[in-house]
Amino acid sequence: MKRLMTPLCLFVVAASLTVFSRVTAQNADMPRIMVVVDEKIDDKDATARKVAGKIENAFLAKGYRLVDKSQFESVRGRDLALGDLNATKAKELGRRFGAELIIAGGAQAVFGEERETYGIKNVEYTADGEVKVIITDTGDILAVASATSKKSSQGKSQAASKALEEIGETLANDLVAKVEKNLKEAKEQPIVVQLALLGVNDASLIKIEQELPGKISMIQKMKLRYMEGDAAVLDVWIRGSIDDLRKQFSSMADYKVESFTGNRLDVNTKVSGTKAKVSYALPSALEISEFKVENIFPAAYNYYAYNPIGQITIENTGKAEIKNVKASFFIPNYMQLPSEQVIPVLKAGSKETFPVSVTLDSKQLLAISENTVAQIKAELSYNLGGEAKSRSLTKPVTVYSRTSITWSRPNSVGAFITSNDDAVKNFSRYVLGSVKYDQTLLEGAPRNVLNAMAVWNGIRAFSINYVSAAWRVADADLLDDVQFPRETLANHTANCSGTSVLLAACLENIGIRTALVGTSDHVFVIFETGVNKKNASRISLNEKDYVVLDNTVWIPLETTIINHPFAEAWRLAADGYYKIADTQGRLDIIDVRKAWEQFPPANLAVNVKASEPPPAEKVGALMNEDLKNVAQISNQMLEQKVASLKKKGDEKSSNEAAKYLANAGKYADAIALLKAYSSASSKNNIGNVYLLQGDSANAYKNYTAALNADKNDGGLNLNMGLLLYLGGDQEGTVHSFASAVSKFPSQEKAYAELGIDHIVSEITKTRAAEKGATIDRNELQSLLFAALQDVAAKKDTRPNTARIRRGENRFVFGGRRGIDPTQLSNIKDFLYWKI
Repeated sequence: MKRLMTPLCLFVVAASLTVFSRVTAQNADMPRIMVVVDEKIDDKDATARKVAGKIENAFLAKGYRLVDKSQFESVRGRDLALGDLNATKAKELGRRFGAELIIAGGAQAVFGEERETYGIKNVEYTADGEVKVIITDTGDILAVASATSKKSSQGKSQAASKALEEIGETLANDLVAKVEKNLKEAKEQPIVVQLALLGVNDASLIKIEQELPGKISMIQKMKLRYMEGDAAVLDVWIRGSIDDLRKQFSSMADYKVESFTGNRLDVNTKVSGTKAKVSYALPSALEISEFKVENIFPAAYNYYAYNPIGQITIENTGKAEIKNVKASFFIPNYMQLPSEQVIPVLKAGSKETFPVSVTLDSKQLLAISENTVAQIKAELSYNLGGEAKSRSLTKPVTVYSRTSITWSRPNSVGAFITSNDDAVKNFSRYVLGSVKYDQTLLEGAPRNVLNAMAVWNGIRAFSINYVSAAWRVADADLLDDVQFPRETLANHTANCSGTSVLLAACLENIGIRTALVGTSDHVFVIFETGVNKKNASRISLNEKDYVVLDNTVWIPLETTIINHPFAEAWRLAADGYYKIADTQGRLDIIDVRKAWEQFPPANLAVNVKASEPPPAEKVGALMNEDLKNVAQISNQMLEQKVASLKKKGDEKSSNEAAKYLANAGKYADAIALLKAYSSASSKNNIGNVYLLQGDSANAYKNYTAALNADKNDGGLNLNMGLLLYLGGDQEGTVHSFASAVSKFPSQEKAYAELGIDHIVSEITKTRAAEKGATIDRNELQSLLFAALQDVAAKKDTRPNTARIRRGENRFVFGGRRGIDPTQLSNIKDFLYWKI
């Protein structure tokens, strides 16, 4: 029996169709997106699209339209890697699949560990992911997001899926918020498109520029970029889309749309007095076939002095070779004179590409506070058939504000780290010279650490307020703003980049080596403690409190909390560093001194006066507070570590505990742990304790016993050499150091194993931070170097140690250099502990 629809049913269907049509009409205005994420589990392709699915669902819920994944099964996330998805590829994929936005990136889940709790085994997986949103019309980056997660379950598959789902949820929420915010802002702001007017001359172009904004109300502003022959290219600011602009021109009888792309419109003019036939340029034997210029970052003017800003390709289209082609380049207002170069010969039918080099006016560049568009003119002059000829082309080039930087060139931050700026120098030296604090609160701390803490608290007392600054996209460059240190000291505000640059500049000024650590969306600082990695326990007993680079220990500091205690910034930065490192996330280590080799510091020409430094008493009070905090944390860690080692009760654990106690100044406790043992390790280590305590006789006695017990360990000779050095026995010192090195297969191996590699490498480096050191480190370096230059030549050297054995010199540390036992912090860096 056929069932007929009732009027109520028909009403419901009609209503449903009406609602559906409204939703469809609304969604039709929403961008169409394509989501391609390369998802992996333990380096293998994941079958389920956990991350991509979460992102797609989040955008669908907001009314966005999706490109069906079945349409692009051959496209994988790895094909759209973050570094490879350029503007050209984005445009091609957009046309191919009808996507207006592409969300691309990668996500991976990696097995962590397996734990058993109450008999139940759980597997832990860590996941991280990073994606970006590209506008296919322009190739511009609309948003970037990253996330990490750690999940556990009873099975590997479940744990990995949970971790990927969580980062998918995080990325989805972050991207939706950023995209909607940026799209809303874009609708409210005019956009810039290129308009090519064909068939114009100077007079008609002026007339068009005057009349067109009145005829097309969506045009807010027009600016000529360049004119070549009877074609002119302009930047046009419009409210609306370029498609709306195309429709406006198509409806006007005086214009004809010739071509149309995502950000450029070519229009042929039919205004009276202009040509109907388009001719882009007059024919010439010498043509400029390509002229590329990168946008200019003012702070990098020293970099541009030695590196080109672009390239130009010229072509000889004639039948005869052209000699002595002079190419000149000039940017009005930003160059004092044109830059010129000569191409000796260009054969007929050939092309040649050469770099565009310019010398920029730093004073004019560093005065720019907002992005501006300039014009660079390339002019070719040559002689053909006895007739002087020329060919020129003008292109726009964006000159960014003086604080702009792109992290795609990480080393460019070096230009902002102006350690020799008077404002930085005065501030740093004021802190070290005027601030008094109680060094006994953290006895034995390396000088670099104390000086870094002092500078930190100087900035802390200065009250620099952190302000966030969103990255911005300009001409396909992802830009960040970095204030110069002088500006931060004047403004009392900065983002993470600005505070990091200020701290790095101040530390470099007093001789402390620094590096910036860049993540996907953040920057912080690490500084070198001067402590070799073999003595890392002097810095912390927790290996994840520090970073080891070039065999030395570095401390990380989170500068977004630069108004907080040193220990808090240390802990936050260390946690952040290893959270990313442990999941194999992105960490760019930017060595400041290496960055300077490519991007030397800029000399800020702007008259920015730094504020007066904070009262020395305030800095000193903060410093003492920080010293107490760090000491308390270190003591708690020491007590727990020593107690744990003592429970084991074996000789190796006792030696390890003794090392920690000695470095903390607890000499009696360290000696008590080792007295019962007679091995080379225990004798050497108890000798170290006596040396640090100032008891040279017992140090010599135990070192001698250690050398007799083990004749193959060069580290024992190193310690004896240090003892002889402190006693003034230069001959014995040289012999001991030479013996130490001779017991290794190579000098390089000896440097690394003995922990003296960084000392030898720094012979020519600044010692600004060590001016008050009683021990002459340069002298020690020279002795080391003399011993290492020619080990064979010193094989007959005999140490003059008889006087030590006879007791004529008791090593009271009052020898020829007047060395005081309370100033042996440098010796701790050299001592060899045999564990």
